[in-house]
Amino acid sequence: MIKTIRLLLEYNTYCIWLYDEDDEIIDNDNPPEWDSDIELTNAFMAVSDLYDTFFVDNEKEFMFIGCPDMETAQKLKDLFVTALDILNKKNNGKYIIKNDVSFDNLFVEK
Repeated sequence: MIKTIRLLLEYNTYCIWLYDEDDEIIDNDNPPEWDSDIELTNAFMAVSDLYDTFFVDNEKEFMFIGCPDMETAQKLKDLFVTALDILNKKNNGKYIIKNDVSFDNLFVEK
């Protein structure tokens, strides 16, 4: 049974991680009751898709290159706030939501 929804930005993954009462990972997806929820899925996919652009991933290298500018950083934050708002409205206290998304390290020191 799902107890916790963890929000986390990881390359090439969906932002929602589902955990059981023993803090074991169940899945990296929407909870089953929201599996076909297009609004929720699209909102978090927009966050994931933009975040993935901060990486180089090809046959020669995999590397975090960071956010290109402040406007893109703000867009990522805005997309995340929108997605989190949708999740909170749907959740209505059913699950614990653990937000581990941080915007502190979006830029690479040059």
